[in-house]
Amino acid sequence: MLVDAHCHLYGFTDKELKEFKGLVIASVGEDLESSMRNISLSKKYGWVKPFVGIHPWNIEDYSEEEFKAVETLIREGEVAGIGEVGLDKRLGKKWEKQVELFERFCSLAAELNLPLNIHALDAWREAFHILQKYSIKRALFHWYTGPQDLLKDIEGAGYYISINPSVKIQPKHRAILEKADLEVILTESDGPYNYKGLRLNPLMINDLVKEIASVKDVSYDEVSRIVSRNFERLLYNP
Repeated sequence: MLVDAHCHLYGFTDKELKEFKGLVIASVGEDLESSMRNISLSKKYGWVKPFVGIHPWNIEDYSEEEFKAVETLIREGEVAGIGEVGLDKRLGKKWEKQVELFERFCSLAAELNLPLNIHALDAWREAFHILQKYSIKRALFHWYTGPQDLLKDIEGAGYYISINPSVKIQPKHRAILEKADLEVILTESDGPYNYKGLRLNPLMINDLVKEIASVKDVSYDEVSRIVSRNFERLLYNP
């Protein structure tokens, strides 16, 4: 089983979506509209695992009404988890509001025993400490480019990081792949995001698994097996 643990499927056309059959994909939301779209996609395609949330990039635009509506989606029980949520220091604004929103989602995750799919750009330690504050059991730090010394804490807490196809051209991300244990790794596309001319999409996961296998000097099948197991644990372990 090939896994895309962090993707924005609502950004693809219907024709493209049909090409992704054969993968298992966690589709994350950025706001109420995309969150609702994820749930609809999961009902149409059995291989879609819907996550819902409010992205920190939308910190200035969301309302209390929108949060309550997303919370309702979460409590109705049709979601696989909460995300994309988190923190982003590069925004340079509304840090306290970012923390407040992230903590509200962490509180929900703890109450309902749901995994979190996290954006934590330049705020990896802060996000990790908040997860610990709320005794979160399952979490994914997507496209991890954070401190290497935090990897052991992430692994020790039972959390995961995801590796992106950008690993071929982003030195900082490649260094993380070289350092991280396979037991903590998931694969992701973050599609349809454009990174330095690369339009990321789930079809890149196959080559990404090959790249990880090459770096780790293990077989393609072994990487696929471990990533699949890690994804199952992220979604379903109590």
